[in-house]
Amino acid sequence: MRRPHVARFVGVAALCALLTVGCDGSDPTPTATPTATAVTTLSPTPTDASPSATPQTETPVPSAEPPLTDDDPVDPVPFRADLAPDTADASTGALLSPVTLRFGVQEGFDRVVLDLEGTGQPGWFSRYVDEPTADGSGAPVELAGEAYLQTAVKGVMYPTEDGAKEFVGPQRFQPDSAGVVEEVVYGSVFEGQVDVFIGLSSKQPFRVFLLENPTRIVIDIYHP
Repeated sequence: MRRPHVARFVGVAALCALLTVGCDGSDPTPTATPTATAVTTLSPTPTDASPSATPQTETPVPSAEPPLTDDDPVDPVPFRADLAPDTADASTGALLSPVTLRFGVQEGFDRVVLDLEGTGQPGWFSRYVDEPTADGSGAPVELAGEAYLQTAVKGVMYPTEDGAKEFVGPQRFQPDSAGVVEEVVYGSVFEGQVDVFIGLSSKQPFRVFLLENPTRIVIDIYHP
């Protein structure tokens, strides 16, 4: 398993709080306390521009960095994130097909988006794991990084079921523009769920939430 560099950041806010001179009084860059109970308020700078990303090609390839679109909003206000597991139940009878996997980087966080089509609302269980493994087989998943965020998306159909849509996104990609994300891997469907594996240069606060019209699960990961 590849384990590239570990991201580092300096506690500028703490240093300025201890000094009486040498600081201009401006708000420092938000920092995150790396404990399982820590809650960090992130303050990404709002922008009217759409997120920068590599343009989408007609036929996605595994090494491509799929773009976000104007339909993926950037919060105009701070949001809360932490290191604790994030979970939500799928709606009863949900039948959804994952169709693509996308990435974008913003000031203050990296974003991974799983697009789905079908009926009902998906659920999820997202948590940090010591070693990423595939559901069902338990086989280890090769993933770059020093920290591993594994998200099981629930309410998913098997690709062979009637009415299922084909997944046309990349199975694996390494975004060049990321803050902490080093690699993203799309897993296989097993018993109504599919895993999204994210390798990070360091463990950071994260959040998961649902956006609709179209249906998509968003994973935001704080970066210094």
